[in-house]
Amino acid sequence: MKEENARKSTSRVMEYSAIVIFLMIILIILVPSVSKIVYNMSKDASVSNTKGTIDMVKSFYVDMNLTNEVGLPFKVVFDKNGYTFYENGKKVNYKRQLNIKNQGKLPKAGSVTINVDGTVSVKDLTFGNFKCNQTNDQNLVCDNK
Repeated sequence: MKEENARKSTSRVMEYSAIVIFLMIILIILVPSVSKIVYNMSKDASVSNTKGTIDMVKSFYVDMNLTNEVGLPFKVVFDKNGYTFYENGKKVNYKRQLNIKNQGKLPKAGSVTINVDGTVSVKDLTFGNFKCNQTNDQNLVCDNK
């Protein structure tokens, strides 16, 4: 009787061990996949937020040109406190209230510049753990900090 109980408890331990090992193998396979999916989603969100920020700066520039002439290059510098505007390299304080509204998040750092030739430059726009820059061929590149 004792021998039979010992065999049953040993077989139960073996079964539970097999289940735990099986679950560990599944976790070892799934964790990197899930991590990669989360990373790619965060990166895509950063690219999308960068595009939204560029569009917002462009629309602000157009809006300001309707009320008064805005000099180029026109630059918006973002930091943790908000944003600062520059025209021709000089800081500008506009008389009317300016509220930048963006569908996504505002960056915590970086800048967007509308150049004299009409192109847009993006430098170190920071969203979460990603910094986004614009390459020479105007493609956005977002990488971990």
